[in-house]
Amino acid sequence: MPKVYVTQEVPTANYKTAEKYGDIVFLCTTEISQAAGSLHNVKLVNNIRERFKKFDPLIDYIAPSGSPVITCIVMAIAREKGSTFNFLKWNNREHDYAPVTINVEGDNYVY
Repeated sequence: MPKVYVTQEVPTANYKTAEKYGDIVFLCTTEISQAAGSLHNVKLVNNIRERFKKFDPLIDYIAPSGSPVITCIVMAIAREKGSTFNFLKWNNREHDYAPVTINVEGDNYVY
Protein backbone atom coordinates (compact mmCIF):
# COMPACT_ATOMS: atom_id res chain seq x y z
CA MET A 1 0.00 0.00 0.00
CA PRO A 2 1.30 3.49 -0.80
CA LYS A 3 2.32 5.84 1.96
CA VAL A 4 1.54 9.53 2.36
CA TYR A 5 4.52 11.36 3.82
CA VAL A 6 3.32 14.50 5.59
CA THR A 7 6.26 16.88 5.79
CA GLN A 8 5.37 18.36 9.19
CA GLU A 9 2.45 17.48 11.42
CA VAL A 10 0.40 20.52 12.37
CA PRO A 11 -1.78 19.78 15.44
CA THR A 12 -4.72 21.81 14.14
CA ALA A 13 -4.76 20.19 10.68
CA ASN A 14 -6.97 17.24 9.78
CA TYR A 15 -5.16 14.72 7.57
CA LYS A 16 -8.06 12.25 7.43
CA THR A 17 -8.84 12.88 3.74
CA ALA A 18 -5.23 12.03 2.81
CA GLU A 19 -5.69 8.50 4.14
CA LYS A 20 -7.49 7.43 0.98
CA TYR A 21 -4.11 7.72 -0.82
CA GLY A 22 -2.17 5.58 1.64
CA ASP A 23 -0.95 5.15 5.18
CA ILE A 24 0.05 8.45 6.80
CA VAL A 25 3.67 8.88 7.89
CA PHE A 26 4.50 12.12 9.70
CA LEU A 27 8.09 13.14 9.07
CA CYS A 28 8.40 15.63 11.94
CA THR A 29 6.54 17.79 14.42
CA THR A 30 9.15 20.37 15.36
CA GLU A 31 10.36 23.54 13.67
CA ILE A 32 13.81 24.25 12.32
CA SER A 33 16.10 26.33 14.53
CA GLN A 34 17.45 29.64 13.24
CA ALA A 35 20.69 29.21 15.18
CA ALA A 36 23.77 28.60 13.04
CA GLY A 37 25.29 25.21 13.75
CA SER A 38 22.20 24.04 15.60
CA LEU A 39 22.44 20.47 16.84
CA HIS A 40 18.63 20.47 16.85
CA ASN A 41 18.69 20.91 13.06
CA VAL A 42 21.16 18.06 12.63
CA LYS A 43 18.93 15.80 14.71
CA LEU A 44 15.80 17.00 12.88
CA VAL A 45 17.26 16.23 9.44
CA ASN A 46 18.50 12.83 10.62
CA ASN A 47 15.05 12.00 12.01
CA ILE A 48 13.39 13.04 8.75
CA ARG A 49 15.85 10.89 6.78
CA GLU A 50 15.11 7.90 9.02
CA ARG A 51 11.32 8.24 8.70
CA PHE A 52 11.61 8.89 4.95
CA LYS A 53 14.04 6.08 4.08
CA LYS A 54 11.34 3.74 2.68
CA PHE A 55 9.89 6.46 0.44
CA ASP A 56 9.24 5.12 -3.07
CA PRO A 57 8.71 7.98 -5.54
CA LEU A 58 6.88 5.65 -7.93
CA ILE A 59 3.97 4.91 -5.58
CA ASP A 60 4.14 7.12 -2.49
CA TYR A 61 2.88 10.68 -1.98
CA ILE A 62 4.33 13.77 -0.35
CA ALA A 63 1.82 16.01 1.42
CA PRO A 64 3.42 19.40 2.11
CA SER A 65 2.31 20.69 5.49
CA GLY A 66 3.63 23.20 7.97
CA SER A 67 6.95 24.94 7.50
CA PRO A 68 8.09 25.64 3.93
CA VAL A 69 11.69 25.10 5.09
CA ILE A 70 10.83 21.59 6.32
CA THR A 71 9.14 20.89 2.97
CA CYS A 72 12.31 22.04 1.17
CA ILE A 73 14.43 19.70 3.31
CA VAL A 74 12.10 16.80 2.52
CA MET A 75 12.27 17.57 -1.20
CA ALA A 76 16.07 17.77 -1.14
CA ILE A 77 16.12 14.29 0.40
CA ALA A 78 13.45 13.03 -2.02
CA ARG A 79 15.51 14.25 -4.96
CA GLU A 80 18.18 11.72 -3.98
CA LYS A 81 15.64 8.99 -4.86
CA GLY A 82 14.23 10.24 -8.15
CA SER A 83 12.92 13.09 -10.21
CA THR A 84 9.18 12.38 -10.50
CA PHE A 85 7.05 12.82 -7.41
CA ASN A 86 3.43 12.37 -6.40
CA PHE A 87 2.12 15.20 -4.27
CA LEU A 88 -1.12 15.74 -2.43
CA LYS A 89 -2.19 19.34 -2.88
CA TRP A 90 -4.68 20.71 -0.38
CA ASN A 91 -7.80 22.28 -1.90
CA ASN A 92 -9.37 24.79 0.50
CA ARG A 93 -12.61 24.96 -1.44
CA GLU A 94 -13.22 21.21 -1.46
CA HIS A 95 -11.53 20.53 1.91
CA ASP A 96 -9.77 17.61 0.32
CA TYR A 97 -6.45 16.62 -1.21
CA ALA A 98 -5.89 16.33 -4.95
CA PRO A 99 -3.06 14.20 -6.38
CA VAL A 100 -0.49 15.94 -8.60
CA THR A 101 2.51 14.29 -10.26
CA ILE A 102 5.50 16.50 -11.05
CA ASN A 103 8.74 15.67 -12.86
CA VAL A 104 11.51 18.02 -11.79
CA GLU A 105 14.09 16.62 -14.21
CA GLY A 106 14.55 18.48 -17.40
CA ASP A 107 16.59 20.49 -19.80
CA ASN A 108 13.80 22.39 -21.51
CA TYR A 109 13.69 25.56 -19.48
CA VAL A 110 11.06 28.17 -20.14
CA TYR A 111 12.09 31.67 -19.11
